[in-house]
Amino acid sequence: MEGTLELASVRGDDDPSLVAAALACRLCLSGDVDWALQIDDFDAEAICRCRACGYARSVSLTSEQALRLALQDA
Repeated sequence: MEGTLELASVRGDDDPSLVAAALACRLCLSGDVDWALQIDDFDAEAICRCRACGYARSVSLTSEQALRLALQDA
């Protein structure tokens, strides 16, 4: 995985389609992405991997965004 950390661009109360778009692949634009939530004491991130092209990246999350993803099915 590359060393660049991306910042999530959604609010915790956004529509599910906007959340999915924020996690979509930046390389091939596919929405077919697996993600895993990683939460530490002070920060959280979604580790995303595109099923179509294999591109992987980390997306930094606020606590509100992390809660949203924790309550949502992957």
